[in-house]
Amino acid sequence: MRFGYTTGSCATAAAKAAAIGLFYGNIPDEIEIDTPVGIKLRLIIHDKQLSDNAAGCAVQKDAGDDPDVTNGCTVYAHVERIFGETIEIDGGEGVGRVTKPGLQVPVGHAAINPVPRRMIEHAVREVIGKRNGARVIISVPKGRVLSEKTFNSKLGILGGISIIGTTGIVRPMSEDAFKTSLLCGLDIARGIGYETVALVPGSLGERSILNLVDITKDQIIQISNFVGFMLDAARERHFKKIILAGHPGKLVKLLRGDFHTHSSVSQPANDILISIIEQHMQNRGQGTGARSQKPEARNPPPDTRYPIPMKQHDENKTSLHDNTPIDSPLRSSAMLHGAKEAATVEGIVELLHKHGNLSIMDEIAERIEDKVLEFYKGKLQPVPVKVGVILFDMKGSVVGISDSAQLWLNHVKTKSLS
Repeated sequence: MRFGYTTGSCATAAAKAAAIGLFYGNIPDEIEIDTPVGIKLRLIIHDKQLSDNAAGCAVQKDAGDDPDVTNGCTVYAHVERIFGETIEIDGGEGVGRVTKPGLQVPVGHAAINPVPRRMIEHAVREVIGKRNGARVIISVPKGRVLSEKTFNSKLGILGGISIIGTTGIVRPMSEDAFKTSLLCGLDIARGIGYETVALVPGSLGERSILNLVDITKDQIIQISNFVGFMLDAARERHFKKIILAGHPGKLVKLLRGDFHTHSSVSQPANDILISIIEQHMQNRGQGTGARSQKPEARNPPPDTRYPIPMKQHDENKTSLHDNTPIDSPLRSSAMLHGAKEAATVEGIVELLHKHGNLSIMDEIAERIEDKVLEFYKGKLQPVPVKVGVILFDMKGSVVGISDSAQLWLNHVKTKSLS
């Protein structure tokens, strides 16, 4: 697959070419720059502008075969002389500005990461020498629009894209870049000082948590399919409590030991749910409860459980956890048959609701919590990690919740109403 080059490399090449034009009178058509990995890049220069006091030009980003949203964008550098020997670097149009702590760039500064900053400074210094100074402004005219397709607003980077790149080279391995962007959310939450984070696979989990409890978006971190990776990362950042929340179609896969939940490496979770339903029915037939295997009663008293119906629910509908299990063998058989025929996990959850057996999802939430704690077992962790699990359906309603998560909800609710 074809490699590309980063926005940091584009900014560096444009800044170097503009500096040559300003100090030597002619902006070159091509420019060669060094990258941190030792690879030299020779990039074409566009849109040259030269005056007595300033010079500007641009480089077009090429991401190679990586599906990068900034591919094809134009990165400009404007360079002017300043008094002294300092090289000042700032962002202009289309370059975001940092508004939250926890990132590599301080609050208030342009979102030009440390490695690109060093690359720009080194390249410009190479041209102007030690005794001269320059101000370099990096801009991306379409950056504000492009930023809407990135995580920047979630990370508190407003007004444009980030100038990034630790190697200067874009390798067609977008998964690694994606993971790096997810970690930024954890760093911001840690930087703000939060001790609890809610990890959600995607937008559904984020919306549902925000509708359920009064916490800030900075405490909610999207983890995509990288559940194990992000659980490890959250532990390494010493969060005291982790709430794992999302649709059971994703999170039930953890019971199989699949901590990477992408469909290419993890099969649908229907079979896991069906197996638990069968086990639940057998236990009930023998006069044992769904959680009979637990030595202690983990459920809080019914009146302390958070009211489950959400904003999306019809006001006249009964709480999902208020329905009474139907013990008829005929009904149970019909439910199990329907579950086996259901195409999706959502379909199985709807059947459990219809047949009054949604409490099974509480047991599943407990099992997922236990699996996460097992995942953490034996790993170095200076601060003990507490875990809770909340399961939402596609409408954003709570369909399953572990006791630890329920206790957290009660605390957050009380706190928000105080």
